[in-house]
Amino acid sequence: DGRRFRAEVKGADDIVDIAVLKILFENGNDGDNSEYGSGNANGDTSTSGNDNGVNDKSVPRVPLPVAEFGDSDELQVGQFVVAVGSPGGLDNTVTMGIISGLKRSSEVVGLMHKKVDFIQTDAAINPGNSGGPLVDVEKGTIIGINTCIRANMEGTSFAVPINKAKAIVHDLAEGKHINHGYVGVSMASLTPDLAKQNNADPNSPNGFIPEINGVVITRVYSKTPAEEAGLRRLDVVIQIGDQRVERADDAQRIIDGAMAGEKLSMEVIRSGKEMTIEVTPEDLGHKLQRVKEEKRKEKEDEMKTLKRKIMDGLQQNVEKHLRDLHTQP
Repeated sequence: DGRRFRAEVKGADDIVDIAVLKILFENGNDGDNSEYGSGNANGDTSTSGNDNGVNDKSVPRVPLPVAEFGDSDELQVGQFVVAVGSPGGLDNTVTMGIISGLKRSSEVVGLMHKKVDFIQTDAAINPGNSGGPLVDVEKGTIIGINTCIRANMEGTSFAVPINKAKAIVHDLAEGKHINHGYVGVSMASLTPDLAKQNNADPNSPNGFIPEINGVVITRVYSKTPAEEAGLRRLDVVIQIGDQRVERADDAQRIIDGAMAGEKLSMEVIRSGKEMTIEVTPEDLGHKLQRVKEEKRKEKEDEMKTLKRKIMDGLQQNVEKHLRDLHTQP
């Protein structure tokens, strides 16, 4: 209806790309009346009587509409959905499509530092749709939050499942930090057929790989918990904690939910032998903050070095010019 409100960020999780906002009112009362708002399309605001005994005889507040959350775990491929947003500044734009896929990992989507199993839809999502609801047409409930599109792939959009948001929204509202486990490996799903293809090649750089369903580690990053624990490239992970794993997405989901600082056992096959390796995950959010801070410091140091070189060069040019002036007849 065109009303506008000021809001306060109560909490945010960059890893899931979700934030919780609290609506603020012009009279400073953001408590019991949090479901009411005021104002018009021009942004003018007014308030009426409240619990503090204030009554300015203005237009009564109108209740804010509240959308109902659905259950994204019940979604099926082919289900009809609509995406709501403001692409290109076009308010309240609605586009329709279907659920094209489920549990698309962040790596597949191309968002390497996110930890979400995205909903894929062909409902058009453009800049301005992000943050808007993805709605179940049949039930009218929100089942996702529009997030991004796949570059150079028309009709391929992604949304954060609403259950992922529901799992952390209360903690975010209380300003709590959301933990995301990180060990520092890249993984791929392994099947007997893939292993057979590899083993049939006498020149395969991967050597012999067990012909089973599991998760193969394709890279171990330096200075990470995985490296410290002794995990190696081409280790085949078959169990994490008390859960068997056959897909990389499942393994990543377990690691993401692991508590930072607590040991996590991983059953792996290496050179035909099964072994247990204990890894101590760290929090991905804290790690990314450290990396960002290190890069910022590196850039600052580079700028200082560049400025020093420029000043040194300028000083040398000035000194040379002065010497030349003195030596002139």
